[in-house]
Amino acid sequence: MLKIMPDILEMIKNSGKCLFVGLAGPGTGKTHAFKVIIKSDEFKDKKILILSFINKLIDDLTEDFKDFNNVEVKTLHKFARQKFIEQFKRNVDLDKGLDDYISEDFVFINGSDIKYDKKFYENKLTEDELKFYENRKNFYRRKDDLHSFNSIIHTINSAFEKDELAIPEYDLVLIDEFQDFNRLEWRLIELLNKKTKVILVGDDDQSLYYDFRSAKPKLIRDLFDRDDTCEFTLDDCYRCTNVIVDTVNSFIANVKKNGYLKSNKIKKFNYPTQRTDDKNEVSKKYNQIDFLPSVPGDRLIYQLKQRIMSDISDIEEEKEKRILVIVPSYLKQKIYDGLIKEEFNIVEYELFSDQKRGKVKHSDIIDVFNVLIKRKTDNLALRKILFLYLTGDETKDLIIQSNKEEKKLWNCLDEDIKKEIGDDIDIFKKVKRGQDELSTEDLSRLNIIFNLKKILSKTIKGFGLIKRGAIEIEVVTVMGSKGLAADFVYYVGIDNRSMLDQKVNKITDQKICEFLVGITRAKKKLTLFSLEDKSPKILDFIDKKYINRITL
Repeated sequence: MLKIMPDILEMIKNSGKCLFVGLAGPGTGKTHAFKVIIKSDEFKDKKILILSFINKLIDDLTEDFKDFNNVEVKTLHKFARQKFIEQFKRNVDLDKGLDDYISEDFVFINGSDIKYDKKFYENKLTEDELKFYENRKNFYRRKDDLHSFNSIIHTINSAFEKDELAIPEYDLVLIDEFQDFNRLEWRLIELLNKKTKVILVGDDDQSLYYDFRSAKPKLIRDLFDRDDTCEFTLDDCYRCTNVIVDTVNSFIANVKKNGYLKSNKIKKFNYPTQRTDDKNEVSKKYNQIDFLPSVPGDRLIYQLKQRIMSDISDIEEEKEKRILVIVPSYLKQKIYDGLIKEEFNIVEYELFSDQKRGKVKHSDIIDVFNVLIKRKTDNLALRKILFLYLTGDETKDLIIQSNKEEKKLWNCLDEDIKKEIGDDIDIFKKVKRGQDELSTEDLSRLNIIFNLKKILSKTIKGFGLIKRGAIEIEVVTVMGSKGLAADFVYYVGIDNRSMLDQKVNKITDQKICEFLVGITRAKKKLTLFSLEDKSPKILDFIDKKYINRITL
């Protein structure tokens, strides 16, 4: 891997071009490439910015570059927030749900549908749409300015477009996972590129977000081919074993032969045999991918436990016991509860992760009441929990009335609703103090808001049974696995139910990319599980010699 880095460095140093576009498959050393560039004589101690939108990836990169005082690592929205404060000399609050609330307000007030997050992603807001958004944003703001994760980027883009002198200058900007950037985010990079050389790295075969957040994998393909850019590739996979690299190549060749990933770049993905680590020995040991077909729910936890304990039994180094369980979203809670019961330790567990009525997380409700304790008339806090007190039609009427009369939401509420909210605030104060006795009515009300049975159950299961030295496991969806890697990966639920697009009952490019991301998280061993299907269609694209089918 090191031998290709001087070529990239020479290209950056000697090219008269300012945009460098790299295609890099999973595990091909993007972080290592960044480190080699940053440590080079050309960029040592120079001012460097690294950007991505994946929080876990940014966390890892921050740790990797924590000793480099010249390197700034940020998500796009945190970078935009920082520049907003510098540009406008005002503080700003970021709210992840703001786009949804203002979209719903638009429907209530104007009678027509809009999705502001999509509008921001595509960078296609009309003046009237933007004016409405600004008005509602100001309606919900407190002391500081208020923005969503998208609107803060849109705002700083506009500021840079109006005044190019405001665009910050670096010696180099490095962008990871570029295949999942949307047009709004790309516009920010374009503006930075006016003053600074930019290196974009990504892989269109790993694009997961073109449905979810309007990502544009076509961007990296087009930029790779443009005459005014310099292109490069990272071809050697140092993360995965030989069989996983071969499986990926087999899989991509077969899906392309069947008409999928038509527009995606054909790229090399190699297993380098000349190396100094122990991957050749690991590849000999784990020379097939295990597949357990038709493992029903009542046996799944048992089989997972047995597989995990068997796989790690002869591994002495703790750092080589990182375990990742990838599951469909509908199975996540069941897998979590089952593994906790078996005395595994699930890392990054959020106690209040269950959503109340599919609207707001318990932790978010707590944040809301912490605001209402201080300001019970706060528009944004009230907006977030109206569903607890009003029907959908009542909420609509309230928003319309408040907007028409130019009043705060609190001032448009009926007195009985105000009393109910006030009573809930008082209960929350009691619980927060931890000294007051709660009446039966208090507990009953808290149960309605939080579902106390589930919270208490999680508290007991989540903490009471975990022993010191318990094996740690991460349980994530395939979307949540992006940017992660583990020694042992258990990919659960590769049934047609999860791997086919349910609208058309077919495999799609999106599902293919998800599967590729999932299987390439494994550094040592990959185990696949289906729950019902004996022969999931997704496996039709993999040569059988790579699969060890285990019939129970």
